[in-house]
Amino acid sequence: MDDYGRRIILDIPFDLAVAETSQVLREEGLDIVARVDVRDYLLRTLHHECRRYVLLEALAPDLTLDALQHDPGVGPLLPVAVGVYELADGETAVVASAPLAPVLWDFGWRAATPALATIGDRASEQLAQALDRLQRTAHHSPPMVQS
Repeated sequence: MDDYGRRIILDIPFDLAVAETSQVLREEGLDIVARVDVRDYLLRTLHHECRRYVLLEALAPDLTLDALQHDPGVGPLLPVAVGVYELADGETAVVASAPLAPVLWDFGWRAATPALATIGDRASEQLAQALDRLQRTAHHSPPMVQS
């Protein structure tokens, strides 16, 4: 864990890390609903070059429906946010924040909304399984051949 969520380091190239992260999220039941190429965005808007960085937002359809049926206002807190960025040594970092993260560890909120807390716990477990699988899978991936 770091200050922004769970962080893992993968010893694979950036493009492969983005592809495998997306695949593992889908396999764990999280649909990618948004993808932002941060490097391209900053280059277009600020003419600033930076490391390769992709932001993914993912939702679990069943948990999203359950949560919105309990409280439509919780929508902005539901997406899983995942940042994938290259490191200087050829490795790639993946950092992910859990759905409902801003309130998930608030005991008052948990007591007041136990159904949503349960949904948040299920979503956090789903994300943890995806990241664990990603870390295991990436260690067994063949290196990407550059041409």
